[in-house]
Amino acid sequence: MLVLAIFAGNLAMKPFTTGLLRRYGFRRVLLVNGVIGVGCILACLGLQQGMPWYWMALVLFIGGLSRSMQFTTYNAVGFAEVPKPQMGEASTLFSMFFQLAMALGVAVVALLLRMAMMVRGGEGGMTVSDFHWALLGVALIACVALADAVRLPVNAGEQVLRT
Repeated sequence: MLVLAIFAGNLAMKPFTTGLLRRYGFRRVLLVNGVIGVGCILACLGLQQGMPWYWMALVLFIGGLSRSMQFTTYNAVGFAEVPKPQMGEASTLFSMFFQLAMALGVAVVALLLRMAMMVRGGEGGMTVSDFHWALLGVALIACVALADAVRLPVNAGEQVLRT
């Protein structure tokens, strides 16, 4: 049931994405939303058994809002400077790299979990602590993505918002 909160956040953000991008621009949205996303990842460190479900659902809902905004924004800005005749090829290439990035993300998290287990000695299988270390690693990776957004020009993607 809690996973539904993530998807509810994803869906709830969709009607607001274009308006926020038009008002604040791609760069600012990526930066502010990126910080919110990192905060949501770190907030997951505080989730624990016995905690009221609505607090957990709230963290996951906000994480879903943030993830939806980030994916949509990167998707749109990624096509901002592609000429119309090359849009089909660019879309295919983007889809392929997106799927590759998702698979790589799963592999990186699995590797982080495994490394956390190895550092601890790996006795008794995975523990909550192992997941905490993996979440910290994911948050660090998300911070690196923020550094990439900082380098975007202030007017990045403006031509997409004019259409």
